[in-house]
Amino acid sequence: MKTLSSVVVLSILLGGAQAALATPTVTGDPPPVDISAYKDKLVVWTDGKSHYLAMVMTSHDPPYFWSADGKKFYAIRTIAGGSEGGDENLLRLSRTFWDPRQANSEADARWTKESGKMIVECADRKATLDKAPDGKKIIEGAKFFKQLWPRKAYALVRDTTGKYYYVDNLREPENAKSFRLFVGPKGAMKLAKMKNVVSDSEGDVFSTMTGDLRLILGKKDSSWIAGAAKPKQLLWVPIEDNATMIYTDLGVYTGERFGTPCDEL
Repeated sequence: MKTLSSVVVLSILLGGAQAALATPTVTGDPPPVDISAYKDKLVVWTDGKSHYLAMVMTSHDPPYFWSADGKKFYAIRTIAGGSEGGDENLLRLSRTFWDPRQANSEADARWTKESGKMIVECADRKATLDKAPDGKKIIEGAKFFKQLWPRKAYALVRDTTGKYYYVDNLREPENAKSFRLFVGPKGAMKLAKMKNVVSDSEGDVFSTMTGDLRLILGKKDSSWIAGAAKPKQLLWVPIEDNATMIYTDLGVYTGERFGTPCDEL
């Protein structure tokens, strides 16, 4: 999460119009990836249906990709990994990948030489993949892209009634200023559409059409101000401790595809 300045101010001018429901975040493909450096080393695994995993079987951690159709492969963000035996005599290989919808990030791919199988697991859901006999043909005909999911959690606060105020931002570039604000209870949060964003060392100001509502996020205190009304004190909800809740229960990302095996399993 980006470090917040002493005060972050989000001015929401809502007027009489209702905040619109969130629309799908991913509307097109991310930038393509040049796989020429390791193309000949990619091994394709499949469940025999429509799911494919392409990766280099090495103790190192190069990019690896997931596809739901064998035509478009999206890079997966890895957060951990392990191996046994070294590249010359690989006995075991595992990769834990980023998918915050799974409690404790329980999402990984595991292979053992003994079984010859690749096991992909998302919490209590599991799929067994075999090496695709036509793997080289699949790779030649497929397109490879960067990670499909483009956004990250930025800030989350709530009041004592369970009303949440959530802000996300683009992952890239590092200094992105593409913020979105969602307001409401779990499962019914709505997107406040903005027409102007001001962001500097003193904080961030987000504006829409008419009226005057402000969400003030400080390092220790935060509050929601509606016009001349008395500020409503809010509680910080740590992003790191509530990732699964943010990506599931809040409802902000319902129906979104993250480009990982957990989309399908």
